[in-house]
Amino acid sequence: LLIFCLLAVSLVWTAGQNIDAYVFSFFNKPGNRPRWLDRTMMALTELGNGIATVVIALVLYFAVNPHLAYEFIFGTLTLWLVVETIKFLIKRPRPFSKLKDVRVVGTRARGKSFPSGHTAQAFYMATMLLQYFKANVFIAVVLYVLAALVGTTRMYMGMHYPRDVLGGAVFGTF
Repeated sequence: LLIFCLLAVSLVWTAGQNIDAYVFSFFNKPGNRPRWLDRTMMALTELGNGIATVVIALVLYFAVNPHLAYEFIFGTLTLWLVVETIKFLIKRPRPFSKLKDVRVVGTRARGKSFPSGHTAQAFYMATMLLQYFKANVFIAVVLYVLAALVGTTRMYMGMHYPRDVLGGAVFGTF
């Protein structure tokens, strides 16, 4: 929680914004990208949205434990409410509305930028599933790599700065 608060406070530093813009441009370079890469990024980013959550909750309900599915959904709703409240309070604009030459893949997201809700959801799902199933190190690495890929897609698609993604990762894990 301390790391998340430090990230939030760092948003007022000009040097931090410059670093954000530089790292963001590394992932979101304008120009032609292969269609298959755009499609892959659009598919991976969906792992952090509500539809993926509902699908996972249904699998948990019918195949594992109904109580776990309820816990999963209520945790997701709580996370969403807190993330939206933080976005409302911080009011950080998305990169495509502040920077020049931002390449937007898909439709422009509404709302504010900090923290990344998709990334927070992906890390929340990874953390919760790991805690419940007490998975081995290999499964933990796979789940957290997938969650990190969701965060990477948010920058690739032009929706979030790196600190938005880091904030979402820390908050979702917390």
